[in-house]
Amino acid sequence: MVSIYMKNDILSLKRNGMSNRKIALTLNISKDTVNKYVKEMKVITKLIENESDKSKIIELQKELVSAPVRKGVSVRKVFSGELEHRFYELLKQDEEKDLLLGLNKQKLTASLLHRKLRSEGFDVGITTIQIEYKRYKNKNKEAFIKQQYAPGFRAEYDFHEVKVLIDDQVKKLYQATITLPHSNYIFVKHYQNQKFESFIDSLVTFFEEINGVPKTMVFDNMRNVVSKFVYGGAKVYNEELIKLSNYYGFKIMTTNPRSGNEKGHVETSGKIARSELFTFNYKFYSLDNLRKYVVDEIFKINQDKVKVVNERVNLIKLPKAKYELGRLIQAKVNHESIIMIDSNYYSVPDSYVGENVYSNVYLEHINVYNLKHELIASHNKKVGKGEYTIDIFHFTTTFTKKPGALLNSIALKQAPKVIQTLFHKYFTTKPKDFIKLINENDIYELNELLIKLNNGHKLTTIKSMEITIEEVSSNQLSQISNLFNQGETIQWKQLSN
Repeated sequence: MVSIYMKNDILSLKRNGMSNRKIALTLNISKDTVNKYVKEMKVITKLIENESDKSKIIELQKELVSAPVRKGVSVRKVFSGELEHRFYELLKQDEEKDLLLGLNKQKLTASLLHRKLRSEGFDVGITTIQIEYKRYKNKNKEAFIKQQYAPGFRAEYDFHEVKVLIDDQVKKLYQATITLPHSNYIFVKHYQNQKFESFIDSLVTFFEEINGVPKTMVFDNMRNVVSKFVYGGAKVYNEELIKLSNYYGFKIMTTNPRSGNEKGHVETSGKIARSELFTFNYKFYSLDNLRKYVVDEIFKINQDKVKVVNERVNLIKLPKAKYELGRLIQAKVNHESIIMIDSNYYSVPDSYVGENVYSNVYLEHINVYNLKHELIASHNKKVGKGEYTIDIFHFTTTFTKKPGALLNSIALKQAPKVIQTLFHKYFTTKPKDFIKLINENDIYELNELLIKLNNGHKLTTIKSMEITIEEVSSNQLSQISNLFNQGETIQWKQLSN
């Protein structure tokens, strides 16, 4: 069968008086093919000339100018009986699987159907199955009904991936997009991951920005929302999201699996926002730099939306206090006085080795509590994997017993600069004295001590250090008192110097 372009060449050359044989030689095709389409043209042209019914003329003209159609055995004649019954039986089994498992990636395809049927002894070609499977899918297509929502009733949520350059490095970020369909208001914030802390932060930030809470929040079936599917397709919502819902008063609603159209407003708005924000501007110094740019640009997009005012007056009133609960995780302290959270490691005081503790995980930091709900550690959150955050003050008891372990410890390497300098400059041969020193003084006192040492103060023991610091403090107080007695005006900035 030739293409429509070849058919056009054949008919054009024939109308210009070329013989069938010469057309075949010119187009490098068989003479029989040329004869077929020339004969077809003559027959149809004759029928058109003798036809008076306009509708029939249109049909004949369509046949004359359209692409050639392969004429063969009807698929329906091959696809019948036991084969057809088994085909639809397999499709029904697949529907039951989706109902039982909920959202899953074990997708049935025409190719899989063909292999299954062939393995069961059916003599059928892949093309036949592809045609029937396509016909089956088309039967199940649905029309979408345009929706209109009352102000303040509904917000839709989605994540979109974004690639940008940050500090000359290619970074993949996740764009949390929330829209209000009534007013077309759009909220956008970018994160380094889609973890629950990012998810919660985006919702809380959105509520604070619009100064209220929509009555319904619509999500897809992401793990931050749906913890699991149970028999019959029922969904179990994430307990932490339920807590947030209870606090702010919104109703949780989720779409059906693979039904992005059910929150089509945010799907479309998120993609448009991503294109408008980053098609021409994609280089940034830092994540904070990117976020500031996004806030400014989204403000411009939202400021012309006149329905926003009406939307806001219909929102649920915000609680007086912003939601502060993080993701709660229980962990056991290992023999190195470390707990693992999201594939990273954080220290706790060495007195808790072997005990269970609780962590509240936030977007940028982690708080650790003992079983009495007392705060025992706080760390900046790591975003990579296999990274350690060690606080030297958590190990003073252990270092007192094992002072030789201090020199090459991660705790010392991650300690504040003042502590590292004090040790390497003055205490490498006296680790026990050093441990006692940091155990009895806070970071500000240690910094003051380092300044005095660098200024030439001679300190031989911990006791003499305390005397020296006391003497220095007394001298400073005496100088300040004298200045006030003299009636001079002293600026606090000068005093601190």
